[in-house]
Amino acid sequence: MIEIKNLTKEFNTPRGKIAVLKDFSLNVKDGTFLGVSGKSGAGKSTLLSLIAGLQKADRGEILISDSASSGAPVNILSLKDKELCTFRNKNIGFISQEQSFLENLTVLDNVRLPVYLGGGKGTLKNGSATFQTGDGPSARALSLLESLGIAHLANSYPRELSGGENHRVLIARALMNDPQIILADEATESVDSERTEQIVAIFKKLADQGKTVIFVSHDKSALKDCDQQLVID
Repeated sequence: MIEIKNLTKEFNTPRGKIAVLKDFSLNVKDGTFLGVSGKSGAGKSTLLSLIAGLQKADRGEILISDSASSGAPVNILSLKDKELCTFRNKNIGFISQEQSFLENLTVLDNVRLPVYLGGGKGTLKNGSATFQTGDGPSARALSLLESLGIAHLANSYPRELSGGENHRVLIARALMNDPQIILADEATESVDSERTEQIVAIFKKLADQGKTVIFVSHDKSALKDCDQQLVID
């Protein structure tokens, strides 16, 4: 469950402060596949970034159920940085527009990285995350890459991939820790219509399993299978 109460986010500009979101409230129940659309600059990406705790709101509350404490809601705006990082790693999978990889890690290691950051089995040696052969993280990472059609790129490096391939790596990494909430910012950008349908189908299946998916997109056809749609004007 995500409950947003009277959220306001302002940015300083040469013209003074501009409120991208002002007294914004929203409730998203578990198992909802929510599509978000709107004009550029309306605050779609900012909203996802705030829910993920990557930016701080000026006012308001963002209450998110914590899977580590029997679903008790947590106001993430009250968490300290370290607490917030731990909470996000366990509960939220974030797919950004930016291709944020560790360039010295393979695709497989980039996807497995959230397990390492969360204290799972593994070590980091010479700048590369390593796991025992046949371990759970490797199997899950390969399964995710397979579902996105890029398992054959597991031992490649991000610089060797196309933009669309790298975007699918971001999706796999966001799903690695099996988060309850998936935030996808233009997750079907740079992929063809067939792959878009496959990615949307994955999000739809996750929502059917009880996960909350918030999917920002300019592509109206990609949003048609969402349970609900929110237009930020």
